[in-house]
Amino acid sequence: MMIIITGTPGCGKTSISNILANKIGAKLISINYLLDNYDLNMGTDELRGYRIVDIDKMMPLVDKIKGECEDGTIIFEGHLAQDYPNADKIIVLRCNPTELKKRLDARDWSDRKIQENIEAEILGICTQESYETYGDIVQEVETSTLTPEEVTDIIIDIIDDKKSYPLGQIDYLEEFFHLLD
Repeated sequence: MMIIITGTPGCGKTSISNILANKIGAKLISINYLLDNYDLNMGTDELRGYRIVDIDKMMPLVDKIKGECEDGTIIFEGHLAQDYPNADKIIVLRCNPTELKKRLDARDWSDRKIQENIEAEILGICTQESYETYGDIVQEVETSTLTPEEVTDIIIDIIDDKKSYPLGQIDYLEEFFHLLD
């Protein structure tokens, strides 16, 4: 089984994916790991400060890793993971923009980079991109007031088909429209 954990930077993907992988005995693949250990970095977007991922090289690499773990569970984590089209479950982590700003401020990022990510969260960009690839199987989990362990337990319930967190339940646009440039 392939599980994708995606969301705007700062929503908890890395922490939650690590806890989840340990709890369910899954292999964890992160986009940052792939960037650091394989030839997927196409440079840095100077304006935004992001490393540019070679998606065309990433897809067959993830397919290869998935093939090697055919009988196990794989968690693929990262804000571009939703671009991978062959997953069984896809979970978008969401975070209230006020809380997200606090989390991103702690990273010492530029104001521009923080604003861009807050806007992406308000507009639900990761949810939209996930829906374009996966449709109605996408689940959204709000992380703002939960511990990583609590979010992990929710994800386990989603994986086990015990609970559902369908699209459309989380909407920041009306409340935070004023923050959009």
